[in-house]
Amino acid sequence: MFVRRFSLPIAAAVITAVVGFAVPLPAMAASSVVLTGIQYDPAGKDTRTNAHLNLEYFSIRNVSTKAINLSGYRVKDVANHTFVFPRGYVLKGRTTAVVHTGKARNTAVHLYWNQGNYIWNNTGDTARFQTPAGKTFDTCTYKAVAGRARVAC
Repeated sequence: MFVRRFSLPIAAAVITAVVGFAVPLPAMAASSVVLTGIQYDPAGKDTRTNAHLNLEYFSIRNVSTKAINLSGYRVKDVANHTFVFPRGYVLKGRTTAVVHTGKARNTAVHLYWNQGNYIWNNTGDTARFQTPAGKTFDTCTYKAVAGRARVAC
């Protein structure tokens, strides 16, 4: 089971579209980039090798057609492990990016948290996608389900 919650900015965008009047919205990224999944329990034994750590990840998607600068945006778990998108990181329109727990060189669609331990709890956790100022605009919560190791948000 997972729960997805959108903050007021998404609701405001819906109200604007339905009612037809302008509502102030935050930065474009807050309404255009969403969490799409978490691979929280990679297959195999938890060895803490970098290769296995990189099989644990979360993914985000830019649902707009425009490129979005995510510099300083962040994703946190319940224990406040925090991934901060690097300075100058731009996610192209209609593109999904994967943020791996381990270490490697960042590319346009694969980023690395550079951790030496697993982040996402196998029993359940919550990902909070936040602006650089710390305002949460998307969340993805999951609980352990037998036979499942990934959740779609």
